[in-house]
Amino acid sequence: MNTVSRRTLLRGTFAAAALAGAAPALAACGNNAGSGPAASSNAGVKLPAYIPLKNGPVPDLAPTADGVLAGFLKYPENPISVTSGTPGDGLTMSAFVQTYSPVAPALGQNTYWQALNKALGVSLDMQVVPASDYNDKLNALVAGSSLPDMVMIRGIQPNLPDLLKAEFADLSELLAGDAVKEYPLLANLPTVCWKTSSIWNNGIYGVPIPRATMGSVFYLRADLVAAKGLNPQPGSYAEFEQLCKELTDAKHNVWAITTPNEPPGNVGTLQFIMQMLGVPNNWKLAGGKLTKDIELAEVKEALAKVAGLWKSGYIHPDSFETATSDLTTNYKQWFNAGSAVMDTDNYTAWPQFYVQNVAGSSFKIGAMLPPNYDSGTKAVTWQGNPSFSFTAFKKASTTRLKALLKVVNWMAAPFGSSEYLLKNYGISPTDWTRPAGGDVTQTNTGADQVPGLGVGYVGAPPYVLYYPGQATATTDGHAFESKWLPLSVADPTLGLYSKTYATQQSALNGQLVDAQNAILRGQQPVSSWDDAVKSWRSGGGDKMRGEFEDALAKSA
Repeated sequence: MNTVSRRTLLRGTFAAAALAGAAPALAACGNNAGSGPAASSNAGVKLPAYIPLKNGPVPDLAPTADGVLAGFLKYPENPISVTSGTPGDGLTMSAFVQTYSPVAPALGQNTYWQALNKALGVSLDMQVVPASDYNDKLNALVAGSSLPDMVMIRGIQPNLPDLLKAEFADLSELLAGDAVKEYPLLANLPTVCWKTSSIWNNGIYGVPIPRATMGSVFYLRADLVAAKGLNPQPGSYAEFEQLCKELTDAKHNVWAITTPNEPPGNVGTLQFIMQMLGVPNNWKLAGGKLTKDIELAEVKEALAKVAGLWKSGYIHPDSFETATSDLTTNYKQWFNAGSAVMDTDNYTAWPQFYVQNVAGSSFKIGAMLPPNYDSGTKAVTWQGNPSFSFTAFKKASTTRLKALLKVVNWMAAPFGSSEYLLKNYGISPTDWTRPAGGDVTQTNTGADQVPGLGVGYVGAPPYVLYYPGQATATTDGHAFESKWLPLSVADPTLGLYSKTYATQQSALNGQLVDAQNAILRGQQPVSSWDDAVKSWRSGGGDKMRGEFEDALAKSA
């Protein structure tokens, strides 16, 4: 499983929207630059049929209808095969993806890549770049008319509908409705994943890469909280503030909080208190009209409270420093060292904390649900996007597209299968080993060869909770997810397109974060937030609202 931090993920997606200024290739795609619709609703698209597989392994921890993931404590000892033969049949194919790991060795030095080619029956040309270079490389590919067969599309790129229509295939005839039955492992992908990532221009323009519905988590050092005899789950904001006071010991370099604020789409302490106050996920939809979360009075209340926490000295004093190239690294280091007791990150960070800390220590990770702010409020949590990205297919003949889809179908083999084991962990004993009664353990060679090839961004199955050798992380994560999801609300604009959002939201969000931080640090009064909201509205916020409302109306 990819355990990249939510902060890193969001920064990548956050940066993707800035592509309009730095990416003339995408901004000018199509026959008439910028000629596409300002809003896209994708009304009337016939989605692929959802046909769950029936022969997969039985999870140790059951999934639920509201999105709690299936949990597995070990990889099945006798994985079954869910495909037959080699899907590629001698096909030569290429793909462009990113990786959060060091880029894998070249084919000639990568026995995992060679084994994958053999299993697929293909000659697979993987064009892999570090996640930080994704936008620049994608632009170069588009500008040079050198697109590979399959391209990972991450984030809402400027003029994305135009780009897809000009360069990529509409797969509707091959995947819509029962047509997807020809690719049973793609039919196993949840409908929500297709709907929120792959549907554009009233067609199916790619195959989704599924993730969990769960979003960011407010983590805490359960061992440090327990050592003080404190309750790790406050029942109100007042109790949360008291907990922060009890946990802070500046004389011994311990502070309660290390993440006062985060970019929009993620959850820092500010956003956590907004959740306590019941603030909706990005937008509030009522009667076909949208209200941005930042326009609500509750946001000013949350700003005032975090400013108070900062003034009281409960937040790590270096939490706003930007001189370092990666403040996230500091956050994690402070949390792991016990200099900060609470930190926010993506749900996938849960096993990272175990790997980094558990061996030979008393470290214990925990997590907090947002309590109701007071007796008159109802707290919520914010769902994430159930798709990380999607794979778009360069325009080609129907015969070639079908051949490529067969390969991607293989890559969507579910957890517990022999195909999944090969794709995600490589070959044994070169890339992984397994002691009797134990679990899959990646070798140094596997760590070098497998994750950095990025094939998990070409095709992937439904997400599950499984962390090799970390059964406790799976159990604890599943239990918390079961409490978190019933409180969760979705972003009503997820899966919709607004050209203004795609081209301007990065700059607008940066201005909002700057205004928030000035208030949180006591440099500006809370009342200054009104001017920041007005600036957002006149700078493009009202325009994107209108485009989203138009898309929603067309979808009704």
